[in-house]
Amino acid sequence: MEVNLLLGPCIYNASEYHVSYSIYQNHSGHVYQLATSAQLVTPHWSGESGHRRKLLGGGGAGVSKHLKSYFSTHILSDYKSTHGSAWMEFTTDCPDPVAISVTAVDTGLVGVAGMWLGLVLLIGVFGLIMTEIIHRTLVAFLGAAAVLFILSLQHRLPNIATILTWMDHGTLALLFGMMIIVALLSRSGVFEYLSVLIVHHSKGSMWRLFVMLMIFDAILSAFLDNVTTMLLLAPVALSLCKALKIDPRPLLIPMTIFGNIGGCATLIGDPPNIIIGNALKEYIGFVDFLRVLGPGVILTMPFIFAFMRWYYKDTLFNQKINVDIDELRKKYPIRDMNLLIRSGTILLFVVLLFFLHPVVHMEPAYVASFGAIAILLTGNHDEFEYALEKVEWDSLLFFAGLFVFTEGIAQLGLLRAIADELSRLVASFPEGQRQIGAMLIVQLVAGFASAFVDNIPFTTTMLPVIVRLSESVEGIAIEALAWALCFGADFGGIGTLIGSSANIVIAGIAAEAGFPISFNMFFRVGFPVMCFSLCIAGAYLAALEGGGVFKPEVKSSKY
Repeated sequence: MEVNLLLGPCIYNASEYHVSYSIYQNHSGHVYQLATSAQLVTPHWSGESGHRRKLLGGGGAGVSKHLKSYFSTHILSDYKSTHGSAWMEFTTDCPDPVAISVTAVDTGLVGVAGMWLGLVLLIGVFGLIMTEIIHRTLVAFLGAAAVLFILSLQHRLPNIATILTWMDHGTLALLFGMMIIVALLSRSGVFEYLSVLIVHHSKGSMWRLFVMLMIFDAILSAFLDNVTTMLLLAPVALSLCKALKIDPRPLLIPMTIFGNIGGCATLIGDPPNIIIGNALKEYIGFVDFLRVLGPGVILTMPFIFAFMRWYYKDTLFNQKINVDIDELRKKYPIRDMNLLIRSGTILLFVVLLFFLHPVVHMEPAYVASFGAIAILLTGNHDEFEYALEKVEWDSLLFFAGLFVFTEGIAQLGLLRAIADELSRLVASFPEGQRQIGAMLIVQLVAGFASAFVDNIPFTTTMLPVIVRLSESVEGIAIEALAWALCFGADFGGIGTLIGSSANIVIAGIAAEAGFPISFNMFFRVGFPVMCFSLCIAGAYLAALEGGGVFKPEVKSSKY
């Protein structure tokens, strides 16, 4: 049996009170204790002056009454349904009633082994993706079906409506809309035209061309979602390599790596940052992302460039650009000026709204979808058919299956078990070293986990963990853990092909162009970059902590 407990606050507004509880079952006249808690400090009403309280109260100084709660899960391995009813006993010294919510689920035939089955399933699915024996989209669907089957054995199979909510519709809609916009823009010939301009400004140096393209990629990814950046720049890179008659993969793989790195610098640059920024907007804002994460991103850039220079020295940088620019301009002109004007104008509005997201608060998914609809409405039937044909349906289906699979793994309790162990480990540190220890552990766990579990659902799962950690363990600030999670999830996403949405998008575009990127091909480049990027970011966070930037406080949360 799995028991979920939500313990409300002691509303007596002065000092801390304690609560403890135990779970029992009666069998053959004997009472057996199935689980017990330590003596817990009850959550209480915060007496801090709060920004939201002032806003809601018309700007008055009043006292903020943020509700805090304590959540816990117990797996009762000794519970037997044949032994009869189980019950809980609570004791507290709070002088007022304390609200308690208890949910119990019979885990059925699988029982407590569900978490370990989830671990085996996780290893099996990513093993199949790595070996590429089966197409990754089919593997994601098989994994999703398997995890749903295990949940059904635990009597916890969700309905279809719930499963649909497990998919990140914002990401899927953003991808779909931008794929249509980019497909029609590509038909005009503008990407080939831009590639000729890049070759011209490189002045014959492949290294100069590489640096120009990657810096532009990183800067653009910082202010656009990096998935959007990949959809915009990948066609340019493909056209460039087509003009130079070289393999595009030594440009495409670094492009997604620099996109993930650059996207880490701002709130809107990477999907995990958007998730963290929206959830913790009381504590961190757009400027805070630039101020804290920006310098860390800049510190990693020289090391990544040095690694790329070494790794691709034979396959890319030893080549000279020997082309006739005038001949290229004649070969790759703008093919459809009318389509370029229509699609280009709409794309400019779309990109402008992306940049204005902190002001207008319109979701990028809506912006991309409306832009795609506008282009299709202003075009003809042939353009409509062409756009739908160019949508990478296999990538969209892979994302959908992966989201369901990852959320299913979380439902089995595997990620929760990792989080609980993390909390216990951090609490064991001396109080003066807890914050730096917690930051480094969160970053490393997030980094290596995000390399093998897409960083969007992983970030969503880890958010309540870091909030609970900051509230339940003394000496830890939520901001410090938020920055550690950002660095870990963003940099960890470059470790493998399935680590981030941008990687999967690039792989889909490359496969469509006839240059498939295998898991191992990406891993040989991405994983070393991930490792030393996490080390640099960890040292940077440690320096900030040593400088007293992160000050632990008692804070409220929506979790």
